[in-house]
Amino acid sequence: MKKSKTSLRTGFLMTILICWLVPIFIILALAGVVLNENYRQSVQQEIDSSAANALRLVQMRFEDAVDDSKAVSYDGVVRDAYRTWLQNGDSASLYGTVTDYLSQSFTREEIYQAVFIHFWNVDASTYVLSDGTTSFGLLRQCRECAPQIMAEMEDADTDIRLLLIDGQMYMARNLLDTTFTPYASVVMLLEPNNLFLPLDSVNRVGNLQYSLDGYRFSIAADGSLAEAAEETGNVHYQAKTQGHTIGFSADREEYDIFEENPWMRWAIGSVAVLILPLSLVTIALFYRHVTRPMEVLGQAYQLVKSGERGYEIGQKAPNREFERMYDQFNAMSAELRRQFERAYLEQQATQQANIKALQSQINPHFLNNTLEIINWEARMADNERVSTMIEALSTMLKAALDRNGRTKIPLSEELGYVDAYLYIIRERLGEGFRVHKDIDESILALPVPRLVLQPLVENAVEHDITANRGGDLWVRAYRQADRVVLEVEHDGTLTREDRQKIQSLLAQSAQGAAAGGQVGLRNVSQRLKLIYGDAGILTLDQTRAGTILARVSIPAGR
Repeated sequence: MKKSKTSLRTGFLMTILICWLVPIFIILALAGVVLNENYRQSVQQEIDSSAANALRLVQMRFEDAVDDSKAVSYDGVVRDAYRTWLQNGDSASLYGTVTDYLSQSFTREEIYQAVFIHFWNVDASTYVLSDGTTSFGLLRQCRECAPQIMAEMEDADTDIRLLLIDGQMYMARNLLDTTFTPYASVVMLLEPNNLFLPLDSVNRVGNLQYSLDGYRFSIAADGSLAEAAEETGNVHYQAKTQGHTIGFSADREEYDIFEENPWMRWAIGSVAVLILPLSLVTIALFYRHVTRPMEVLGQAYQLVKSGERGYEIGQKAPNREFERMYDQFNAMSAELRRQFERAYLEQQATQQANIKALQSQINPHFLNNTLEIINWEARMADNERVSTMIEALSTMLKAALDRNGRTKIPLSEELGYVDAYLYIIRERLGEGFRVHKDIDESILALPVPRLVLQPLVENAVEHDITANRGGDLWVRAYRQADRVVLEVEHDGTLTREDRQKIQSLLAQSAQGAAAGGQVGLRNVSQRLKLIYGDAGILTLDQTRAGTILARVSIPAGR
């Protein structure tokens, strides 16, 4: 079943959909994806920048705490007081001196809840709260944690240790005497809300989880620390400072590009609103300027097809292109009417000519039978020369008539026609006409166009050899690669006028009938073009040896 073709209108609508609407939506979608990705990257960069700055501030606060712990050792106040105690054993003096020193150094620092020094072999531990006040609950907590802290510091040397005990973060560092033996430890109870306060300023994150030297924890509303078993959040940041690692993780806030950029909704809506009327206007213009004129042409065609030859479109075209098509259709319709009338008259004339031709037609059987009778009479009279000429003439007659209608024949059969023709010419011209043959017997069975070689031989005889009452003629047939080459060469010369006529004939530009052998050349050239196209080649030119060479080159076996 033949598949119906799509109408022009449907094709145009599909074109608008595929080539206009779909690309617009694709572009909008890609633009949305690109904008969303750019916005996401911008937000991420904002978070990264804010996190890096905040983490740097936390580093600075942590470094201050580390420096404070080192200052207790480097200032020498506690060490000198401890040496004095070793000399006089006055614990009260040691306690008072150290308490005054801690009060002066740490009571104004907001990152500490408390700072205390625990002596290894003296019951004179001192505690100072960061705001200068005393909290018995906090002091009791420090005393209870002191044994666990001191146990952790036994092998700490001068390293700083961070300890998370009962929801509180402690920083501890040993104090060494001149023999590098620990005699006390300075312990700082950190205030995590103040230490990590800069992280609260990081934009677009929530549910912060902090990390400090491997401890992961979150800060409750009351300031206590809740240790976490694993890291949470979808953004993570870390920094190293003085051999310690500080970091945090958080959940990045979800964002909606349309909520963040309300103008995008208006832009997309405006494009969608504009597309519909533009599409309708385009379709209307297409119908007026293309579809309707095509319908007019189709109707006019149907009228001409139904027999109304010469019909002309009277409607005004909507544009110059269809105006030209209307004019061309009207001209074609008028020409069709004229040709139809002329064809009718020619058909009448042809019928009359055919009747006359049939009346004067001679039956080929009659000619063949007549020649056979004459040939038989010649043989009965022992006239072999006449009999042979009649047989040659009969061969030529068969070649010309060829009642089988063959287009191609074997090369051997074509050479037989040439031999018959040359026999008759030799009888006419005598011994002054000399024929030379060079035939490749391996190609005798290959097909060649019927009467392709004999007309070339006849052209050579009629053009030069007969006029000169003799001469030499060469006939060659050979194979050259995948082509068969047939050559006829004879004594003669070509004038400039001859060359022009030959070029005109071979180019099939001659008008009307040509005389003599020129008819044969044109006939051969035309048949080669019809059978082989550009692969069939006929050339005729003067050679350097002073002879004229006609050459036919055709594909072998075709």
